[in-house]
Amino acid sequence: MTDLRTMVSGPRAIRLGMFFSRHAPEGVGHHMAWWAAGAVCRLRPSVYRIVQANLHQVLGAEVSREALERKTRQVFYYAVRGYFDLFRTLHLPVEEMSALVDTPEATRAAARSLWNREGGAVVVFPHLSNFDLGGHTLASLLPETQLFTLPNPPPGFQLINESRKRTGVEITPLSSAALRQAIKLLRRGGVVCLAGDRSVSDLDEPFPFFGRPARVPSGHVRLALKTGAVVAICYCILSPETHRYSIYVEPAMELIRTGSDEEDVRQNMRRILDALERIIRCWSEQWLMFVPVWPEQVQA
Repeated sequence: MTDLRTMVSGPRAIRLGMFFSRHAPEGVGHHMAWWAAGAVCRLRPSVYRIVQANLHQVLGAEVSREALERKTRQVFYYAVRGYFDLFRTLHLPVEEMSALVDTPEATRAAARSLWNREGGAVVVFPHLSNFDLGGHTLASLLPETQLFTLPNPPPGFQLINESRKRTGVEITPLSSAALRQAIKLLRRGGVVCLAGDRSVSDLDEPFPFFGRPARVPSGHVRLALKTGAVVAICYCILSPETHRYSIYVEPAMELIRTGSDEEDVRQNMRRILDALERIIRCWSEQWLMFVPVWPEQVQA
């Protein structure tokens, strides 16, 4: 049987989702998202078990079964709703699209501080809520941005990558050539964006993440250390109070340099992972992580 994750991320499903989102009323789309999340939780495909295992590590052993199941359904709801909300805005001008995301003045100021600084800036984000819509908003505040995506993306993801170019972002699947391009951009004061909460290679070195070793990437730290860039954490959430998306950029970090390359990586990774843990723990029901961060937990 085709894996659910593969099926819904295929080009046919993505095109169907784009068509439905463009024409369905907002309330209908959000209701359908809740229904779809419930269907996934009843069927419990492999991706359900992956999400639940990831959440269990984040929430801790003391979390009740009822709370874990409620959070798991919320994750699927926020995922489906996020794509619906994203796809229905793709025909809008960039300015109108960005206006759908609340951007506090502190975020605007932090984004402005990232541009045109010596060594550039590396932005690290977790897969929270509508990170694509939030990314469009962030990119609209920055003159030149490069986004790393997964190497060899499947056809459905290629459609999404095309949509990510609307705000002028340079989309580069991870490769040696893309890394060289990023170094050049950072050295002329540009901004490079990478996800920091999921593995992109089995060669990634394990680091403690929520109390358990995980193969999360360290490329953002190594890139920043090489160019002298600062690192900033950016994330998007759907506010339960306003029912609108909001984007936040935390103050940039100057990296620690000890004189030892590996110690520099270790200490700065700890700082970044501490920040990601704090944010994900606060918004765990919006952490859209559909690959096993701790594979041994899924097997257990």
